[in-house]
Amino acid sequence: MKEYKTNTEDGIFVVSICDELVVNDELEWQLQFIANKKIETNGSIKILVPAYQHQRSEEYLQTYDYWKPNYIYAVGEDDDIEVNVRIDKVPSAFSHIKDWVDSNRIAIVTFPNGLEKGEKINIKFGGIDRPWLEGECSPSRVSQFAYKIGGTYLEYEVYIDTDGNNNYKKVDAFPKVKIVPDKAEKIIITTNSVVRVEEKFIININVVDRFNNPIIDYNTNSIKLNLINLETKENVVLVEENEAFVASVKKEGFYEITAIDEELYVEKAVFVCDCSMEKLYWGDIHNHSNLTANIRDNDCGASPKQGYLYAKEVSCLDYICLSEQTFLFNEDASVNINKKTWEKLGKEADKYYKKDELVTFPGVELHSKRGDTIVLFRDSLDNYSYPSEDVTDIQDIWSYYKGKNFLTIPHFHRYCEGRPKKDQQEKKYSGFEYSNWEENSEQEVICEVFSSQWGRFENENHPMILKARANVKGNTVVDFLNNGKKWGITASSDGHDGKPGYGGITGVYASEKTRESIFNALSNRKTIASTHPRLIIKFDINGYDMGSTIENNNEVRNINIKVVAPDKIKKVEIIKNGEVFIKSDSSDNYINKTFIDDKEIESNTYYYIRVILENGHIGWTSPIWFNK
Repeated sequence: MKEYKTNTEDGIFVVSICDELVVNDELEWQLQFIANKKIETNGSIKILVPAYQHQRSEEYLQTYDYWKPNYIYAVGEDDDIEVNVRIDKVPSAFSHIKDWVDSNRIAIVTFPNGLEKGEKINIKFGGIDRPWLEGECSPSRVSQFAYKIGGTYLEYEVYIDTDGNNNYKKVDAFPKVKIVPDKAEKIIITTNSVVRVEEKFIININVVDRFNNPIIDYNTNSIKLNLINLETKENVVLVEENEAFVASVKKEGFYEITAIDEELYVEKAVFVCDCSMEKLYWGDIHNHSNLTANIRDNDCGASPKQGYLYAKEVSCLDYICLSEQTFLFNEDASVNINKKTWEKLGKEADKYYKKDELVTFPGVELHSKRGDTIVLFRDSLDNYSYPSEDVTDIQDIWSYYKGKNFLTIPHFHRYCEGRPKKDQQEKKYSGFEYSNWEENSEQEVICEVFSSQWGRFENENHPMILKARANVKGNTVVDFLNNGKKWGITASSDGHDGKPGYGGITGVYASEKTRESIFNALSNRKTIASTHPRLIIKFDINGYDMGSTIENNNEVRNINIKVVAPDKIKKVEIIKNGEVFIKSDSSDNYINKTFIDDKEIESNTYYYIRVILENGHIGWTSPIWFNK
């Protein structure tokens, strides 16, 4: 550990801490305070420890269990110096945040009898050693996050109250503690999902540790890539241009890119060369930054800048929407999006939008009576006025922005009846009412089938051991489709830590990488959803593409499916009206087949495709509808 000394008129602060730690490493520090003047009765030192990540499942500070991690204690240098320590929670307008154990982040070290000039107190946190019981305790550990492009840091805040009246002055006592990735564990390859014959395209390589933290300075020059045509097994020669891998292929087909490495695991990339297919772009349209109030209250630095940089440089996304949460639109910024925040989220989205590189959409997530809904705006937020206070539900959004370009995207989970504060919002498992969903809008044409925060909301029968645990009866994608909703599908991360694209992602078939083109494709339900892998699914029936509605003429329906995945495909399923109609097992990572449905359609009918990989990941397409 290094020693850092700060001399103030009130006292000398001596901090001993490691200023650089590897993710998941042991964390401990000591602070000695030497009074430079008399500290009055009930004077105190306050230490705010940084959040490692949003909603961590352990205390950051605790004083009640000597043998557990994150124990903090304080003692006087002499026995007659009385010192008390208590833990306060971070201030928040959300009581559910105060219920989280990781909101215990403020240590208040109080001197009931004050301190005389020259008296010392010692504060110690973490580690495995306690007085009289060295080595008997579990270590405190730092976060597993080291993902930020400009470096990930823990920043402690120290305050002193010398008069015992809670008037605190800030002291710069701690250094910034840098958190660095662990050793290289995996090579992640990404590239264009659809290319043309002889079109040049770049292959991206990211090397990450076991926690998926990017190792920014890793020398990728030694990594050898192999590009192969999956059907012919022919190898394609790669070239390197300006320190980037560049490829092109001379014939249409399914391709795989892998790295030749004997030590690191390789996450492969696949693509389709097809001159007739639209481009396929990948994005995350449900992700939050610390412009969202409840994330800001227990934040690990998830700023919009960090989110956009991570999306572009690490996740290699094509498009993103940072959708900030709100219950109402008013000036209560402790829980809602006020006008200043509205303007900020719009400016940040515009700042990082660059055609053909990263498409950014401004957006919000409205906690409404029926549940939570993403509102994605196509254009600069300058073109959309800040909502009035009577905009309280998603139907109000439809009316308020009538004639504007925007989409609303339902996010299903176990909580419904949002009104209007978080503490009043949630009826767990019991608040769902279909009557809240009966109204339709041309702005609501897609919904979320999966999020990495909650789980899978396809139907009631599947296992998905994430936060949702189980679906609310009636509140699933299949239930809504069976009730006549014509919704395509998306998947998102619902991330709260500034890492868009780390989980669920949505592929969209569009003509170009612009706001207008991707928005139009989302509006036309030309989407595929994935729990994470960039598997490519192309699905049509008699030439009608996904998202289409056809007036049925009772022709034989030829269901054409192309799939290529970066892992082995376990099975491809055709879902008809919510039930498995055809199941095709596989032992390869690509499929190109036509299936036939020659049964007469007796009622309005929809089809979609579900692909399940050997590694457990899942992909879905938007449906195709046939009207009776």
